[in-house]
Amino acid sequence: SRARPGPGGAPAARAASLAPAMAMPSPLGRQATVAHATLPAPLAGRRAALQISTCSRHSGRSRRSPIARGALGPLRLALSGSFARAVSFTWRTGKWIVAGFVVVAWPVIEILALQTRLRRRRYRPRRIILVRHGESMGNVDSTIYSRTPDSLIQLTDRGLEQGRMAGEHLRKLIGDETARFFFSPYLRTRQTLMAILQAFKHRRVQLTSEPRLREQDFGNFQDPQGMKKVYKERQKFGRFYYRFPNGEAGTDVYDRVCDFWGTLYRYMDIPLLMSARRAQDFPPHDERYVQNFVLVTHGLLMRFFCMCYFRWTVLEFDQVWNPSNCEIWVLEKTGGGRYRLAGTWDGSSCGPIKFGADKSQPLYPHMWEYAPAREMVPGTPGVLDDPLLAHLRVPGPGSIPAAEGGCDAPRAGEVGPCRAGRRPQRGRGE
Repeated sequence: SRARPGPGGAPAARAASLAPAMAMPSPLGRQATVAHATLPAPLAGRRAALQISTCSRHSGRSRRSPIARGALGPLRLALSGSFARAVSFTWRTGKWIVAGFVVVAWPVIEILALQTRLRRRRYRPRRIILVRHGESMGNVDSTIYSRTPDSLIQLTDRGLEQGRMAGEHLRKLIGDETARFFFSPYLRTRQTLMAILQAFKHRRVQLTSEPRLREQDFGNFQDPQGMKKVYKERQKFGRFYYRFPNGEAGTDVYDRVCDFWGTLYRYMDIPLLMSARRAQDFPPHDERYVQNFVLVTHGLLMRFFCMCYFRWTVLEFDQVWNPSNCEIWVLEKTGGGRYRLAGTWDGSSCGPIKFGADKSQPLYPHMWEYAPAREMVPGTPGVLDDPLLAHLRVPGPGSIPAAEGGCDAPRAGEVGPCRAGRRPQRGRGE
């Protein structure tokens, strides 16, 4: 006959055969194991089944994933699988999503950048005007530098009159347009500025003192006899590279003028930074939009200013003559937002800038425009005949430059850099 199932759902014979397993160590302790052995057969079968289920559950913990432990194990497994699938999907498709975003967003970014560039070009001043100070006491008597600091040299009566005339010429050029004046802190440039402003009575103008527009430092108190020796040494060494005792070299002035150009560009961007409105919302008469920048400075600084922007070489710089007292140079904005050297303003029109040995030679065409780089094809016959590349006519190995001071020897019909640089000056002439 078939054995009747016990209360625990297992046959009695099965429970009896598993009785030796009750002698195994139990999580319930040794006393619980002994108690199980003394129970009657029906209850022992039920207890044995419970013991087997408990042992299997505890022994399976070492083989199953920690995520599956407890009552929430299946839910945790499902969630972990979904997360893994989501990560795998993102990894596979993320690069395509990024690529699609770039394809769509890049034209928009380009359009916004173009609009910003156009706004900056639109609100750059129409002109940048350079004005040298009027005739000073140092231009008349060079010995004054031995007893008066260079920064305290005053204008002569003629220099003050020149400043008033320069103001009238500027008023004709500017008209009713807005203007911002940058000026050297030296006394003679401040006097020139005040003389110029007499032509702008009852007009609102902006004024900025800029120490980087000061004259080149030629030293402290300068002994006239000692300075003659210094100027001769300067001619031999090179005007651009020579450093005056206790003073500056031309390279120092070049560096600070180039640094000032960066500041000037930031002033040009003020209409874009002063308001949360878009730049095209600014009315043309807005005070923050300045149509003319006027720099009242020194002759040497005017040449360095143009050298920095138009990328003149040292050879070309040495051939440009120093401007006269209160001479006005004009840089006009072109359609591309850059500037072109228009020439010398005489109150009615722009004339040529003095250039070359006799002051009558015209500037080379590339000296009027902004030229960040110059191109050439090495090995082409006559490639260095172009004035654009004249500064590359260097002596070959073993040869000695014919011109004094290490400058290149000029070709027939040309003006060498040293020859153009040696010119008589009135006083210091800077």
